[in-house]
Amino acid sequence: MGLLSARVENHIGYIALKRAPMNLMDIPFMVEFNRAHAEFAANKDVWGVIVHSSVDGYFSNGLDPDMMLKRDMSGRLEVFETLLKMVLDVYAFPKPHISAIEGHAMAGGAVLAILSDWRFMSREKSRISFSEVAVGLTIPKAIINLIESATGPGPLREIAMLGSPIKSERACELGLVDAIFDNGTVLKEAEKYLKRIFELPLASVANVKQTLRAQNIANLRGREGLETLGSFLTAESFVEGLSAVRDKRRPKYKNG
Repeated sequence: MGLLSARVENHIGYIALKRAPMNLMDIPFMVEFNRAHAEFAANKDVWGVIVHSSVDGYFSNGLDPDMMLKRDMSGRLEVFETLLKMVLDVYAFPKPHISAIEGHAMAGGAVLAILSDWRFMSREKSRISFSEVAVGLTIPKAIINLIESATGPGPLREIAMLGSPIKSERACELGLVDAIFDNGTVLKEAEKYLKRIFELPLASVANVKQTLRAQNIANLRGREGLETLGSFLTAESFVEGLSAVRDKRRPKYKNG
């Protein structure tokens, strides 16, 4: 695997994102991510999974803007179909799952994180943001459901409507992450947490996880709210938002 690496140690499956410099997501990246989870799901020696990054400063900065800008409407739809398949498959992963977030988790990177059962985040130099609105996109209801299952409905305006980068302490207050730790210790803390889970009967853990996630999985399979995406993919605001991310500048939107 060239965009990520996967290994198994002490019943933990590790998926390390390694597409420098920002772990930007394209179709091969998402296919590899999905494949690694499918292999770990089938591997009886794997009792739980930790997703982390080997790229300094980034968990993932979301979809590759340059890749998206080079695609026409059908090409962009293909990217989102791949993304949504990955979201469904990883959210339905049957074993305990932790995201160890050191660095920024933005837009699609935040979506990767929200798929986990638990999210641990570094105290410094880390932000999480569902910044789709900030790049002229929308968040389908099926994805908002996943956020709400972690945070409850109250914080959704701040998280989903405004799309601002959220520091680790505030992310913990909102329920986006479960705990924060000193930089350089997040992966170790995730390992310790999984080992405590491994002391439980894992068949029972898996069954409760399936029950807790059943409605959201059904909504994802039913593509709830996904019909709204198409009108945004060729909109001027989406092109401007992606261009601004690519060029590392503030976007200039034309409203009205």
